[in-house]
Amino acid sequence: MIKKKLTVFAIIPARSGSKNVKNKNIIKISGAPMLAYSIVAARKSKLIDKIIFSSDSKKYLKIAKRYKPDILHLRSKKNSTSKATDYDFLREIYSYLKKINSLLPDIFVLLRPNTPTRIVRDINNSINFFKKNYNKFSALRSVSQMSETSYKTFYIKNNKLCSVMNNSYNIDRLNLPKEKFKKTYYGNGCIDIIKCSNLKKGITHGNKVYGYITKNIYVDVDYINDIKLAKYFIKDKKYISV
Repeated sequence: MIKKKLTVFAIIPARSGSKNVKNKNIIKISGAPMLAYSIVAARKSKLIDKIIFSSDSKKYLKIAKRYKPDILHLRSKKNSTSKATDYDFLREIYSYLKKINSLLPDIFVLLRPNTPTRIVRDINNSINFFKKNYNKFSALRSVSQMSETSYKTFYIKNNKLCSVMNNSYNIDRLNLPKEKFKKTYYGNGCIDIIKCSNLKKGITHGNKVYGYITKNIYVDVDYINDIKLAKYFIKDKKYISV
């Protein structure tokens, strides 16, 4: 039996209402607007069949058009607020593709525009892995190992430090070497891979998410200092340039 070729659409979701850094998605990094790096990253991967750029801003769509995504999608304001979830805007794009009679892909690759530092190899490796293990996992998310395990972190309650691990004020155990605790990871924004069929079920990632561990540094821009960091790392030739 001939195996079906899995189709892959990249989505770059760039809303205009960022709070910490105004219009961060069009701030220039090494001469190019930040959103351009995600579009170019998708174009450099030969494993992506179509690129969708989605934004609530006509200005952003006009800027994005210069970098030649296949589809420009004007997103609703409702699904572009800080309270909107990934599922909200992905479901809107899913419905839009059906409305314009476009082919629905098997896989959505989410390349968030606030992560301009990317390496094509990590994109391709994660897509290839997910294709080969399509029936084993519901989604994939790229992660980086935390320098300090989150088992040794606190929150503050009644002005006292409280352990996140066991909700205890007794924090002596947290003085043990970090090697005594499990390694923990954070989502680094390089890539998310989501089955299109998940959206039909009313979910985004599901409960079988593969953690694709990257060793490279991916800068997720949320604050002004992150922009300085992104500008520094983007000079390294291993990262995608625009």
